[in-house]
Amino acid sequence: MQKNPQPGRPRSEKARTAILDAVRETLLASGYSGLTMEAVASRAGVSKATIYRWWPTRGALALEAAGGQIAIGTVPATDDPLADVESAIDQLIETFSRPLASVVIFAAIATGADDPEMAARFRAEYVYPWRVTAAEAIRRATGGEDDEAVQFLLDVIVGTVFQRTLVLKEPNTADLKWRLMALIFR
Repeated sequence: MQKNPQPGRPRSEKARTAILDAVRETLLASGYSGLTMEAVASRAGVSKATIYRWWPTRGALALEAAGGQIAIGTVPATDDPLADVESAIDQLIETFSRPLASVVIFAAIATGADDPEMAARFRAEYVYPWRVTAAEAIRRATGGEDDEAVQFLLDVIVGTVFQRTLVLKEPNTADLKWRLMALIFR
């Protein structure tokens, strides 16, 4: 069975790449507040209509452009549960410390009321996969903590890493993982 062709011109990979590069450059230079379709169109050498044809909002555009940078990943399940929890914390610190990731993660959280689709997509695609596997790692490492306790520990981990990397903007993360591990496994 043959697919129906999409209306309009086919998506140009060259234009797509130029747009996503322009988004990354704009986010790093001006932050999310400086990300406008006009700025991206000008920098990428395309029309605003081209951008809107493929991305309905600047939130969708930012998430796609930064996807590789904001992807926290999932926590491996190895035969060493403590190492798995270390890995979970490392993934979070490393992701939140990336300059482009910090801009987009903060935007996804801060603009949730104005762009609920961006916030929901960020949670579904980037936060929840990590959080589910990190919870499993904590459960294995602590001998089966109840879900409420595990969720609280995750909140402490994420909140601390968020504060250090995204809010303070001068993160002191050298011993952060070990402090969090000591807190979890007291």
